[in-house]
Amino acid sequence: MGVPEIRNVILDWSGTLVDDLGPVLEATNDIFRHYGKPAWTLEEFREKFYLPFPKFYEEHLPEFVLAELDDQYHSSFKILQNGIALLPHALDFLDYLEKRGLPAFLLSSIHREHFEAQGGRLKVKQYFRQAYVQALDKRKTILELLADHDLNAEETIFIGDMVHDVETARHAGVMSCAVLTGYDSLAKLKSASPDLLFRNLAEVRSFLDRHRGVETHPPIPTVGALIYNQDGQVLMIQTHKWSNRWGIPGGKIKTNETALDALRREVREETGLELRDIRFALVQDCIQPPEFYKKAHFLLLNYTAEATGTDVVLNDEAETHRWVTPDEAARLDLNGPTRTLLEHARSHPHR
Repeated sequence: MGVPEIRNVILDWSGTLVDDLGPVLEATNDIFRHYGKPAWTLEEFREKFYLPFPKFYEEHLPEFVLAELDDQYHSSFKILQNGIALLPHALDFLDYLEKRGLPAFLLSSIHREHFEAQGGRLKVKQYFRQAYVQALDKRKTILELLADHDLNAEETIFIGDMVHDVETARHAGVMSCAVLTGYDSLAKLKSASPDLLFRNLAEVRSFLDRHRGVETHPPIPTVGALIYNQDGQVLMIQTHKWSNRWGIPGGKIKTNETALDALRREVREETGLELRDIRFALVQDCIQPPEFYKKAHFLLLNYTAEATGTDVVLNDEAETHRWVTPDEAARLDLNGPTRTLLEHARSHPHR
């Protein structure tokens, strides 16, 4: 499948380039408290908040005038915004776009006064060919942006962190790219079916480097193992990459690395365990697995193995782990490839 070369980049501000979730939550809670409503936790806010603003306020504070709510919000946010910083990789990404000659545009609901203050303090305003701010409904504003600059929608990408950003891109016919650095959770973003979904802007940069009007890369060869301990239990790992479902340790095979060397390395990096009695189990075609955090095509080389110990030290890719019996593992919320491997292993015992 061919991917058009991206020649224009539209960026959201909040949650995409700057880390302002905390101040926005506090300013929103100031509104709720001012009008006698209970404040929200961060988890509640990420679950319930959405754009456009008018519809959000109409649902949660329908008895009050939008202009009054807006004034209350901005008076609080003026004070809270002073500590807002750029997200990791944001400045590098803007530098990258400038050096590649890719014009960058800003499309955001942020108030112009707040953007001028933040953008000036953070020294990033100069990166944007034009900033379209105070966009209450980005779906309308993006059409103006494309027309103003005579941009080809098929050569344009819109990068944002919320469902509304994905809907905006789709409305304009541009490529939608969601990042997991801001307001909406992985589950909410996946429900919107963006064209692309990445953890951060560094991954977006890698994508832009790889796809310059050429064919997409072939399937990615990976290795993974169902690991047993001396008691016959298997190691299950929960990871955000697989929508917090349970799975097995593993990862990509590096250039000039054998599959077995890759397996030992990945397991060591992800768990601290060493392996013995490694046995090949099966190969799986894994084409755009629905649980994975972004679109991908893997060729999975699956093994079974025994661990030389039981002390697991997880790296930052995993949330938690368990040693469980194969029957107990089958009752967990497993990702699809792991369930297939487990079923194969139960019918072909390692020992």
